[in-house]
Amino acid sequence: MSIVVLGLLAFLGYSLFARGYFQLQPEGKRYEKNSNLIMDFLTQQQPGLVDFEEDELELLSGNRQKMKSASFFNKPVEGVLLSIYHEPFIAYKSVYHSAEHKTGVIGVTTNRDLFLFILKKDHTDIFINKKPFGTIKGAGQLLTPDSKSVIASYELRNNDAFLVRVHDRPEAEVKHEIRENSLPQRIVEVYGNTDAHVGQIVKVMCFYLIGLNIKGD
Repeated sequence: MSIVVLGLLAFLGYSLFARGYFQLQPEGKRYEKNSNLIMDFLTQQQPGLVDFEEDELELLSGNRQKMKSASFFNKPVEGVLLSIYHEPFIAYKSVYHSAEHKTGVIGVTTNRDLFLFILKKDHTDIFINKKPFGTIKGAGQLLTPDSKSVIASYELRNNDAFLVRVHDRPEAEVKHEIRENSLPQRIVEVYGNTDAHVGQIVKVMCFYLIGLNIKGD
């Protein structure tokens, strides 16, 4: 049902993200409130991020920019990830609705584009700059409103990294555990794809897995 809703939103226009999407969802007001909270934070971070190129995605590290925390005891799941050259690459923020992190909202942004992942019990809806992009089903399979079959997927390999496939072809790996290191470690490996459309799908899947695996300090 969710991919049908996203397809309708894509057809009618992304402005319905605010006016219609949440009204169609269980706990819609809660999701809307947390989505707006996350987007406000990420929008504030965007001007300070480096405008990196598509082929520089694998320079991303697990190291974080030091940020002030409003709470000493309950630090928020938010921050900025640096490149291996200590440049601020992406900002992230998550608000979970359950202790198991099965439902909630994850946001990731670059200097230009804001990715929002709305986690439900059995799927995740994806928006890019408020425009509906697609849905990730529970088994890690990505569908888009204009596709009739799964276009991408991810699977955990050896409990170390997620393998991302696009159209059944291996395209990238994302580290399972996002960790800081005195010598910055790459957390994404891209297999050299140059197709812009496939590159966008890879970025969506990588940002979702990164956001999902970053936990509070």
